[in-house]
Amino acid sequence: MIRIMDAARYLIYLSYHDSDRITPLKLQKLLYLSQGWSYVWDDVPLFADQFEAWQYGPVNMDVYQFFKKYGRQPIPAHEGICTAGDGEAEGTLEAVWNYYGSCSSFDLVELTHNQSPWREAYKTGRPIRNEEIRQYFRSIY
Repeated sequence: MIRIMDAARYLIYLSYHDSDRITPLKLQKLLYLSQGWSYVWDDVPLFADQFEAWQYGPVNMDVYQFFKKYGRQPIPAHEGICTAGDGEAEGTLEAVWNYYGSCSSFDLVELTHNQSPWREAYKTGRPIRNEEIRQYFRSIY
């Protein structure tokens, strides 16, 4: 398990080794998807942090607070790190980036809106529980 900020910074690093840049909104969705696929591929959470169900999909408050200064703009390369500190975690993040990295932020918003963890939490105004993410992603695999 790694820290969510390390996962975020590693995704930013990956975006600068590709032609697609990452905005704060896109970063949030990629972190959520990474958490879900980590449960499928490794049967463990990628990080311990939780997400809230906001209007535009899952949001981790710590990541939001740190990167909100970039608004809708791409997050600059200097915010990235070249390692997340864990090879398995990096493999998950790389696979998620390779699959979803070319999607627009709003494609990812639409994708997460169609998933039950966000939908159920948004209806009730509660956080998205990691157990719900695990159950959902394991059910679609």
